[in-house]
Amino acid sequence: MLTKSDLNKIGNVVDEKLDHRLKPIKKDLKYLKKTIDIVVQKYDEGDVKLERRLRKVEDHLGFASD
Repeated sequence: MLTKSDLNKIGNVVDEKLDHRLKPIKKDLKYLKKTIDIVVQKYDEGDVKLERRLRKVEDHLGFASD
């Protein structure tokens, strides 16, 4: 029969193994998050600039913008 101490030791070993396997995954996720944040920021900036240009063209041509 396993004692509480034995179970704790087993749990610690399992935690160490999981941390070791998950460490590179966590690093990759951080990289992906940064990349996604940059892409979203650039997309938003481009979208805003395009909207301004479109509004100016519509105003110049006399179109009603929504």
